[in-house]
Amino acid sequence: MPKLTINENNRGFTDEFKVTFTDFLSAQAGTIADDTAKTFTYAAPAGTVVTKAGFKLVTAFNDSGSGDDLGVTVGVSGGDVDGFVASTAIHTDDSPVTYAYNSGALLDNEDQHIFQSAGDILITFTPNVDADASYSLNELTAGEIVFKFELSDLN
Repeated sequence: MPKLTINENNRGFTDEFKVTFTDFLSAQAGTIADDTAKTFTYAAPAGTVVTKAGFKLVTAFNDSGSGDDLGVTVGVSGGDVDGFVASTAIHTDDSPVTYAYNSGALLDNEDQHIFQSAGDILITFTPNVDADASYSLNELTAGEIVFKFELSDLN
């Protein structure tokens, strides 16, 4: 995840990570079975403090099959996997949410998370959240989302 420049660092966000539907294509992600989640990770060294996490859904995700929902969560490995952003709908057929911010327990209730040892920020996309229309993330044909984080280094 590249650092933002001072001019790009709007409202304290320091890091940005973009995901589009092309990141789920077989050529990029390999074959993904129906109803299988895909997680992207960002390494956080010991001493990293996370105080803000959010996203802007630029284009809602859609698929070529019968899928009708897709959820995204943001959290930490070995801990609260939705601690930064709780599960949020981002599929065109599921009333997609355009903006989400600090809705997970680690930021909503505790205001920050400190990586005491090296770890990962997890961004997990879960298809078929309501278990009614199975599909593979490989079937996505549209979608773009930009995640932003405020990370501070105590080292």
